[in-house]
Amino acid sequence: MKRHRILLVDDDLLILKAIALSLKNRGYEVITASNGKDAIDILTERPPDLVITDLVMEGTGGIDVLKKAKEIDNEIMVIILTGYGDLTSAIEALRYKADDY
Repeated sequence: MKRHRILLVDDDLLILKAIALSLKNRGYEVITASNGKDAIDILTERPPDLVITDLVMEGTGGIDVLKKAKEIDNEIMVIILTGYGDLTSAIEALRYKADDY
């Protein structure tokens, strides 16, 4: 049985570690990145099945990660995770084909 590979991206290390641990305990292979640039490097090297990314990060943000994931493979599922969501960012995320927000 294939273990699904998840790329988890968040610049808050406590959130990153907590979510990663929870997903690993459920049997997923989890790769983490603490910024959008590293996430895009990982996407380019070996695309995951799912990306869960924070929206607001310094430099390369979650929308940039979403765009790159869909550019690499439109079948990669992307979930935007944020504590700073608003209607404008939700519309933008859905415009670029986020699977959930």
